[in-house]
Amino acid sequence: MSLEVRRVGPESAHRMLAVVRAAFEVRPPLDPPAEALVETVESMAELLGHGGGLLVSLDGADVGALVLDPVESTMYLRRFGVSPAAQGLGIARVLIDAAVDAAHGFDDLTVVAREELPKTRRFWERQGFREIRRSSPNVELRRPLRTFLFDAPDADTMRRLGESLAEQLSPGDLIVLSGELGAGKTTFTQGIGAGLQVRGDVTSPTFVIAREHPSLIEGPSLVHVDAYRLGGIDELDDLDLDAALDESVTVVEWGEGVAEGLAESRLEVRIIRALADEEEDDPDHDPRRVLMTPIGPRWYEMEVPSTRREPLAEKLNENLLLDFWRCDEAELDELDPYIPMPMALMVAEHDGGVVMVHNVWRREWELPGGEIPEGGSARETAIREFHDEAGVEAGEVDFVGVGTVQLGHERRIEYVAIFRTTLESLPDFVPNDEFDARALWDPSSDLASLSPIDAHLARLAVEDTSD
Repeated sequence: MSLEVRRVGPESAHRMLAVVRAAFEVRPPLDPPAEALVETVESMAELLGHGGGLLVSLDGADVGALVLDPVESTMYLRRFGVSPAAQGLGIARVLIDAAVDAAHGFDDLTVVAREELPKTRRFWERQGFREIRRSSPNVELRRPLRTFLFDAPDADTMRRLGESLAEQLSPGDLIVLSGELGAGKTTFTQGIGAGLQVRGDVTSPTFVIAREHPSLIEGPSLVHVDAYRLGGIDELDDLDLDAALDESVTVVEWGEGVAEGLAESRLEVRIIRALADEEEDDPDHDPRRVLMTPIGPRWYEMEVPSTRREPLAEKLNENLLLDFWRCDEAELDELDPYIPMPMALMVAEHDGGVVMVHNVWRREWELPGGEIPEGGSARETAIREFHDEAGVEAGEVDFVGVGTVQLGHERRIEYVAIFRTTLESLPDFVPNDEFDARALWDPSSDLASLSPIDAHLARLAVEDTSD
């Protein structure tokens, strides 16, 4: 099976139109009809003249298409379609991943769906898009593309980060805070309160759900909400915050999945911790990481606090390698239990190189490894998957450490366990449906289509062997 994604222009209008028409003709009839059904080759060429499009071919046949329409800092996705014969094969996901790559440098992706097609809206929501406005019969959904990373090794640093953010806050701003118990959400909000110079001590509003802190300097008030015990946006609406939203800065703790509908634009702030240890006496052992994701026009020109740091590595599909912790294998039990560790990878060295395998579906080179089954061990998984994917028996296996990653549009945080081995020999490789090639990669060189995250993890493991 050969899959190809191409960036195309007006010259491919007839091919794009054929895929789009086939996809839209099998959808339920709408009133008014979908604009895609009255598209012509000439009008499609005009659309493609703005930002081009993406065309997916499977074994030489065109099966997926979308038009890229850049509008200021937003990349709109128009005329998204997969031919009926190819539906269910993951083509839609391939198109979206390619659109994320094509939108590098933009703030977000946006699509317009129809109210009458709830299944279509749910599809976009599963891909990380969230409703931002509705003008019947259309629903506009947006997916952010930028996340900023900060280190917060102690409570004072967390407060200072909130205070520095407060310097640019204005009436109507919405901040949605998430993070497990003890992560530092209220501490961060205290910093915002100090920066805004509001009255009263900012404490967790758990028992009152919402608390307002008036300004001492004729600035915006701070409305501090705890949504932990709220069942959804309807219960949040019952708090009657609408009157305060326009004049205040609103911070909603535990607001993920609840507070997004309060405003078109918001700043999502997620705080993660490394370990399960609740003690605060050794902050260097359990530093916090703060992830800020701007969503909507209000945050397009966000002044990022100067303490921002780059992730260790990132991919254009929004996957980020946030941290790497060298530790003993026995210390895996100390990790934060709220963060899953579903993956184990193997770094295998041979003759000065590292073994990489080429994933057919992701179309990239990556480290051998796979999903840890329920009740299974990371070590057993790394050894088994290395043999299955690279076609080699591992030698003596050592544990290297744990990477912390944020996965794509879901912004899901996970751990990945890293092991290493040294191979005396490298037998011939036998391709299969998932991995079609194997390479011996020199960590000091480049390899086209190599996953930046896997490359960084491999280099860390190789450095560890030379220490």
